[in-house]
Amino acid sequence: MDNNKKLLLVILMYLYVRFFWRRGMKRMRDNDSAMTGHKYTLELLQGNPKQCTELLRMSRESFVRLCAHFRINYSLKDSKHVSVEEKMAMFFMIIGHNQRYVVIKRRFQHSKQTIHKFFYEVLDKMMLFAKDMTVPTSFNPNPNIPGRSKRLRRIFKGAVGALDGTLIHAVVPTKEQDLYRGRGKGDCYQNVLAICDFNMIFTFIVAGWEGVAHDARILSEALSDSDAPFPFPPQDKYYLCDAAYAHIRGFMAPYRNVRYWLGDFRRRRALTNKEKFNHSHAKLRNVIERAFGVLKARFPILKRMAPFPFVTQRNITIACFALHNFIRKEGLSDEFFTQYDQPDVTVQDTNVNVDAVEDDVEAHGTTSDREYMSKLRDEIAEQLMQLVE
Repeated sequence: MDNNKKLLLVILMYLYVRFFWRRGMKRMRDNDSAMTGHKYTLELLQGNPKQCTELLRMSRESFVRLCAHFRINYSLKDSKHVSVEEKMAMFFMIIGHNQRYVVIKRRFQHSKQTIHKFFYEVLDKMMLFAKDMTVPTSFNPNPNIPGRSKRLRRIFKGAVGALDGTLIHAVVPTKEQDLYRGRGKGDCYQNVLAICDFNMIFTFIVAGWEGVAHDARILSEALSDSDAPFPFPPQDKYYLCDAAYAHIRGFMAPYRNVRYWLGDFRRRRALTNKEKFNHSHAKLRNVIERAFGVLKARFPILKRMAPFPFVTQRNITIACFALHNFIRKEGLSDEFFTQYDQPDVTVQDTNVNVDAVEDDVEAHGTTSDREYMSKLRDEIAEQLMQLVE
């Protein structure tokens, strides 16, 4: 055999080993636990109810209703070997505990490729779900403010909800980290603008902004975005917001350079009419801080995001808001909401400073709008002063 034939034979042997022999070998299965993902999901649904709450971040009843909702309304179907319930369980284990694919692989006995496929299948359906779950308020003139806030409801009769921003942890490329390193902290964040009603249901969300973006700038952009119309309140209604936002028609902010946070009034009660207004305003606006508190307690991934592509991180955030709304609207017993349901629970968000100078607030609205809201604020402050007297 001459050298050319030997060389050709070596090449053919290499190609056979490279492309055919390995394919012919039976793949070694490394997921060999006796408890399959199907059995594990059944155990979650049929075992101790506490286990479902701890692992899936919601009650068993909420999870079952949610799976049925996705089957009927969003065409999420059973695959050949994986049920809708198992897909959803894998999804919630990832966003509820910030678990990596390799951990879910061992727990549910599927390959990482399978888990990746079903995670994004559920997340895509979640985007449709979010559009249906996050709808503007009806601007009810008598919002359902619970507990001891009934007196304040009568005084702040035009309030239809609260507006604020919150920081959600983000993982971004090194070259973009300066834009997302919010408020001088070491970690990176996306800034999310949200509105919620007085039942802690979010009625509007804008996610994905850089951490350094000012809250007022995000609101200004949201007001002019034709693709996602902002739910601007009627003439006599307004959202409660903090001093990061302009005090104009539709948005009632507290007095500047006056005590505001609930914790500020624990040792020394409100004395002046402006302090009394700020204290009452903070009590009502606290609903959105409590809503953010429930959200982040339920989904720890919002405090320490996994290294997904940024678009996926934003979509996960939106999905968490939508799931929060679904659970609240279902009205079932939920230990996360129970923890934050008391109006006096303090969940102070230090994203902004109420004493920020006026120039830091991006101006929008007319002079007459500002004058109208300033007059209304003064009238409410006087009512509060007389009420105590």
